Amino acid sequence: MFIDFFTKETSTSSFIQDVLSSVNYDVTVYDSIENSLYTAKAPFSPIIIWDLDSFSEENDKALQALRESSPDSMIFAYAEDTNNYGYLCNKFADVSMNAASVRVHLMSKIAKLRQFIEARKTFRERMSLLVGKSPAMEQLRKSVLKAMVNSGPVLIQGETGVGKELIARAVSCIYDKFITVNCSAIPDNLFESELFGHTRGAFTGAQAERIGLFEAADGGAIFLDEIGDMPLHAQVKLLRVLQSKEIRPIGANQSKHIDVRIVAATNRDLKKAVQEKKFREDLFYRLNVIPLKISPLRERKEDIEDLANYFIKQYQSEEDSYTLSPKALERLQNHNWPGNIRELENVVQRALCFTNSGELQPEDFQIENERTSEMAEVAAVSSNFGELGNYDQFREWQLEQEKQFLLEKIRENGGSVSVTAEKLGMLRTALYNRLNRLGVSVKNL
Repeated sequence: MFIDFFTKETSTSSFIQDVLSSVNYDVTVYDSIENSLYTAKAPFSPIIIWDLDSFSEENDKALQALRESSPDSMIFAYAEDTNNYGYLCNKFADVSMNAASVRVHLMSKIAKLRQFIEARKTFRERMSLLVGKSPAMEQLRKSVLKAMVNSGPVLIQGETGVGKELIARAVSCIYDKFITVNCSAIPDNLFESELFGHTRGAFTGAQAERIGLFEAADGGAIFLDEIGDMPLHAQVKLLRVLQSKEIRPIGANQSKHIDVRIVAATNRDLKKAVQEKKFREDLFYRLNVIPLKISPLRERKEDIEDLANYFIKQYQSEEDSYTLSPKALERLQNHNWPGNIRELENVVQRALCFTNSGELQPEDFQIENERTSEMAEVAAVSSNFGELGNYDQFREWQLEQEKQFLLEKIRENGGSVSVTAEKLGMLRTALYNRLNRLGVSVKNL
């Protein structure tokens, strides 16, 4: 870690240098303002230590120049009597201490600054992944910034493939721990054990004590993905955690206090689920303290160009160079993208696999369900079959309509085949079999 130290030779500055050197900090000392700060053309180190007493007459001007050349640097300022420089510390410095205290607290304060710098770096990296210039994306970035500095529960809502986990990681970037829980992948009878842990012998098969995912996330953040699929009995347990900030492992006599930032996400309409008695109303309001809504890609098609170019840069090899032709971009923008960003990413990655380096053309992109969308448009504008010349053509059209109907119903139900089958009055296995017969891959839904 590099540190710039602005000071003249004193007993305190010598002590600071000795302490920093002993823990392998690389320290550059500047004992003159004129020959260093005012002529600097590049930013200084992320952490700067400033001896206010050494440059008392130039502090105001020098610190202003420092802020202009290195706006992201964190300043640790000290003086024999910080009251003499109170206005400077409040205006420019993030930490201020007197010379006596700095000997005791130096390393802990610098360690905290270092953690903050790392968190800020992580946040910027994750925010850079939120690609797009549409008004919806600009508003989402602002909302993420506000959510990041708050400690309340966050509920992210959006269709499958819009990037809900990406948003969750951006919101939680200040935490070292980030535990992901896929609520739709945990069997109902294991929910409580997975989330809250169990003691040895708590139930058949519990041969050893096991901590739950909430305890594993203590001091960090936990991401409850697909929260709409959480069974009702587990929702009761989660509600208690939100209310009391305590968990009780199965078989335990005492509760454990935890400090966890909760971020939940769903592709379902939870308000509708509450009305249907499939999701607890009190839990919904506990989770929906900070709501974040991600618009589907079809509602912000101005982001498609930026996203496609981002995926091209991500997946092309170092020796290749791909660009989008205007016609290719037009084709991408005309598609409805039922799979949202995840579908676009797959389409771009597939194109790079089968296309030589150069300008990508419309025919280079293999877009699934594109023919289905075209058939749906034909059906919407025409109610006769005059263009169908024989029964085989009619049968093909009929199968396309069935496929389109089932896909639309699944999307209406947040991508859940089980819920769709229930609402259509079908067995889940029957719907899966029908989708397979129609050539629809369940993995891509």
